Amino acid sequence: MGILKRNKKDDTQEKPEAPVVEAEMKSEEKSAPQLEIAGDLSGVIVRPLVSEKSTMTEASGKYTFIVNPTATKIDIKNAVKQQYGVLPVSVNVIHVEGKRLRRGRTKGKRSDFKKAIVTVKTGDKLDVHAGL
Repeated sequence: MGILKRNKKDDTQEKPEAPVVEAEMKSEEKSAPQLEIAGDLSGVIVRPLVSEKSTMTEASGKYTFIVNPTATKIDIKNAVKQQYGVLPVSVNVIHVEGKRLRRGRTKGKRSDFKKAIVTVKTGDKLDVHAGL
């Protein structure tokens, strides 16, 4: 019986400390900022996609880029802001499957890639053709 009484005393002393620590950890997790630009985003945008269709859409403020396959919309938005100094209004992402090719008996396939269409405010322009 003496053993059971000891366990009860130890349990009552530890209980008030545990909820206080958990409450402090929960409040710290909620206050963490989510939208900060983290580090170097130069590997997110691979290159601008230059085609007849993408050049036509630039007049309406939509710019097309080939991006890293692991990049998210938020990464692409932050990378455009970092490289061009313009905050995009929206980002649309498309996974493009490579075409199947055949030359004689040899079969092959072009590489898959991820394409992003970035929309900016009317009046804002990106100089995507400067480095080409």
